[in-house]
Amino acid sequence: MTTGTADREDGFAKLPDGGEIAYQICGPRRGGIPVLLICPLGGSMALWGTFRELLSERLRVISFDLRGTGHSSPDRAWVSTQSLARDALQVLAHLGVARTHVFGISLGGMTATWLAILAPARVAKLCLASAPARGLELSRAGLRRELALAACFARPIDEVEASLVDRILSPRFREIHPDEVRAIERCLRVRPASRVALLKHALAGVLHDARRELRHIQAQTLVLAGENDTLLGTQAPRALSDGISRSTFAIVADSGHDLTLEQPLVTGTRVSQFFLS
Repeated sequence: MTTGTADREDGFAKLPDGGEIAYQICGPRRGGIPVLLICPLGGSMALWGTFRELLSERLRVISFDLRGTGHSSPDRAWVSTQSLARDALQVLAHLGVARTHVFGISLGGMTATWLAILAPARVAKLCLASAPARGLELSRAGLRRELALAACFARPIDEVEASLVDRILSPRFREIHPDEVRAIERCLRVRPASRVALLKHALAGVLHDARRELRHIQAQTLVLAGENDTLLGTQAPRALSDGISRSTFAIVADSGHDLTLEQPLVTGTRVSQFFLS
């Protein structure tokens, strides 16, 4: 079932296993090559907010809820960043979209990486934000990061998702923008994901490893990192960019891990210009 106006369309993409993925399309119908947004761990497509609004001023924007989050049905099996990429391709197939620009952040960036590897002809331009080539980093800093995220899952179920997102926001952003932080938390509590779904997605991110396959990415690529990203840092995204032949790396000033929440206007402008150039 789909409902729509000239500027917005909501619907569900049917999957071969009987599941459904909720999607939303916004922006001008004659916006040229559309843009596919892929969510990070925690939260639904409702969190794209200002970032999506800015992109949709000139581009047709497709966003969707990962399985088990928002209005999408849960996955029956354990997932990987490759299977999440195949879900994204199913959404494009359902919509009849042959070619698209792709933006993914964090877990969504890892998923977007595999989408560009698995279906290079489907990706016009690729933007990867706050994403590594390999999920689990066997270093002291990497293990501290994984333990900090794991601690979020010990919280009461209605707090897990909010604590995950709170963990990725930089201390400076939380200090300067307390009202925005509370608004983000309220949004997450409207329709929280299950603990099982979040664990599946977290494990998919931990086990992600696309290093040997990056050479298959054909699209012109922009890799972004937040200057104040205490979760991932800037070296892992830089290494990802170095592994992609047609890639440019850039740092977004005064932003933590989630560039679209902390610097939506700056990030949206940069991404829009990249896709439209």
